[in-house]
Amino acid sequence: MTDAVVVSVVIPAYNQASLLLRLLESLEVQRDAPPFEVIVIDDCSPDDTAATVQGWIAKGLPFPAEYHCLHKNSGPGKARNAGLRRARGRIVAFTDTDCVAEPDWLAKLIRPIDPDAGWVGVGGAVKPLNRDTLVARYNATYCSLEPPRSTQYPTPFLVSCNCCYLREPLLAVGGFAEDLPSPGGEDVAASIRLFKQGWRFEYAGDAVIHHDFRDTLRGFVKTWRNYGFGCGLVAHRMLTPKELNPEWLDFDVDNFWIVTPIRPTITGIRSTIKDLVKQHQHNQTINVPFFESMLWLLLRAMERWAYYYGWRQGMALHQKESRSA
Repeated sequence: MTDAVVVSVVIPAYNQASLLLRLLESLEVQRDAPPFEVIVIDDCSPDDTAATVQGWIAKGLPFPAEYHCLHKNSGPGKARNAGLRRARGRIVAFTDTDCVAEPDWLAKLIRPIDPDAGWVGVGGAVKPLNRDTLVARYNATYCSLEPPRSTQYPTPFLVSCNCCYLREPLLAVGGFAEDLPSPGGEDVAASIRLFKQGWRFEYAGDAVIHHDFRDTLRGFVKTWRNYGFGCGLVAHRMLTPKELNPEWLDFDVDNFWIVTPIRPTITGIRSTIKDLVKQHQHNQTINVPFFESMLWLLLRAMERWAYYYGWRQGMALHQKESRSA
C-alpha cells in the first residue's frame, strides 16, 4: 500500500487537537487525488493531540497515516522537516492544524508540478473558514497567506499553510529553517534556497485551503510580529546587500530573489501615512463600506508596525550572530 504513495501530506501540530481533527476529516474526502499518505508531526503538544490523532488513525482510513512526536518543542520548521524526512511520496504537501481542505485541494495543488519546466513547488489559495470577524475579512481580501504574485518578477516564495514541493529538491537544500520558534520565515528560507538553485514556483488559485484566522487584536499583532522577525532574520542571513536593496538596480535579473514582498513597507510616520492613504484608495475601488474601511486601516497600521518591529528584531539578531561568528 505504501509503495503506491505519490503524495505525502505533512501536518505540524501543536496544542490544537480539536482544530486538527477537523482538518484530518477534510482529508478523508479528498477526490481525484493520486495515492497519498498523511503524516502528523506533534511538536510536543501538552493537550490531547496524540490521543486525537491515534484515535483518528485507529478508526480505519482509505490511505496510510502515521503520528510522530518530537522529543521536545522545536518550532514549525523542525516539525515540517521531520515530516519531510519520513515522507514516501515524490511530492510533499504541507498545511496547518487551523486549516480545512477543499475536497479537490490535493489534486489541484499538485497538478502544476513539473520538474522539466523547473516548477519545484506550488502554492494555493487561502480563504477564510468564515467571514464573521473583522480580521478574517481583512486577511481574506488582501490574501495575507498566499504567495505574492506579480507580472514583474517570478513568485519568490510559498506559504506553508497551503503548498507542495518535489521532495528530493527540498531535501537537498535542507528543507525549512529549523531555528525559528514561531511560524514565520521558515517557509521563506526554504523558498530562497530552492530559488537560488534555479527552481521556480507556480500558483494554483483553484487549490483552496480554508484558514481559521485569529480574531483577536492581540493575536493579530503577535502573528505579524512573528512573521516580521522570521522574515527579517532569514533575509539578512541568506541575501546579499544588493538583494536586500533592489533599488540599487545592480543584479542578475534571472537569478535575483526579489525581497520586495517581505521587506517592510513603512519605516516612519511619513511612510505610514502614505501607505494608509494608498490603502484607503484601494478600499474605495473595491467598494469597502466606509466604517469597515476605517477599521481595516487601523489593522493595516497595526500589521505594518508589528511586522517592522519584528523585522528589526530579526535583523538585530543576525547582526549579533555575525559579530560572534
